Amino acid sequence: MHDNPNVDVNDLMARVHDRVRREERVATGPGTERTYVYASELDAASIEALLYTARKMAQVRTTWPRKLWVFPFNVSRALRHMFLKLFAFLFNDQRHVNFALTEAVREHVQLTKEMHGLIASLQSEVRNLEARLQEAERRGGR
Repeated sequence: MHDNPNVDVNDLMARVHDRVRREERVATGPGTERTYVYASELDAASIEALLYTARKMAQVRTTWPRKLWVFPFNVSRALRHMFLKLFAFLFNDQRHVNFALTEAVREHVQLTKEMHGLIASLQSEVRNLEARLQEAERRGGR
């Protein structure tokens, strides 16, 4: 399977969710009541892997890339060193911006994980309360 960079992931996920909802409506029938179950598990591993790669690439380059070992850089070590320093100077501001953005996204992912946990916990409490209420109504109806 090949990755397609032109695919809009959000659009694809929305279409999948719509199809699942339609199939659930057909399976449960029109008169059946369905309670929503919140997906508490957030798979943030892929986001964290991308953040790790971004942080790694935002570091100051200390070695000359192998694909750029062409004349005159393959001859002179001093020339390579001078260009590395020049690139470090030219892209200093961009590195700082990239670092700040990756840290902001990392913190956002952490907050999202916490929110998912809280929502799942609250949903569990609501389900428990609903079960207790139904039990109390059943006892009171006798």
